[in-house]
Amino acid sequence: MAEHIAKEQLLEKMQSSYAIFTALLSPLSEAQLTTPGVNGGWSIKDNIAHLSAWHRRQIARNEAVRQGVEIPDPTPGMSIEEINELYYKQNKDRSLADVLDEFDETARAIQESVESLTDEQLNSPIDWLNGRSLAPYVAGDSYEHYEEHTEIIQHWLAQQSK
Repeated sequence: MAEHIAKEQLLEKMQSSYAIFTALLSPLSEAQLTTPGVNGGWSIKDNIAHLSAWHRRQIARNEAVRQGVEIPDPTPGMSIEEINELYYKQNKDRSLADVLDEFDETARAIQESVESLTDEQLNSPIDWLNGRSLAPYVAGDSYEHYEEHTEIIQHWLAQQSK
């Protein structure tokens, strides 16, 4: 059984990891943010759009659990790699300003959606999530995801400075 995580602890981890991620981005130039090759052909901007897409997916899950309803999988039968490629294609031509604005908006919205849930809603098994609780999905689409992409971007930036 998954470990219980209190809502306040989850929110704290989300806020802390978000702050670290945005601090990493803040001194970067537009050229650094839009240069491809960070991971595969993706730029930092593409990584940010990717995080926003997963935020939106999680916000929908959170809202469904809050309302006590089931939502269908928006990408049935697709692997994580296929979903990520889909999100990349949907966002690759968007402006940097638009992507950054959306990231701020969805980061705030995912935080608010978690705040609207109870500890029980976050930690109880949910049938349509294959009996898993919501909390690990929230972690995976927020603070764990920020940490993963922070490492990717830091590695790329270190390679650029050599």
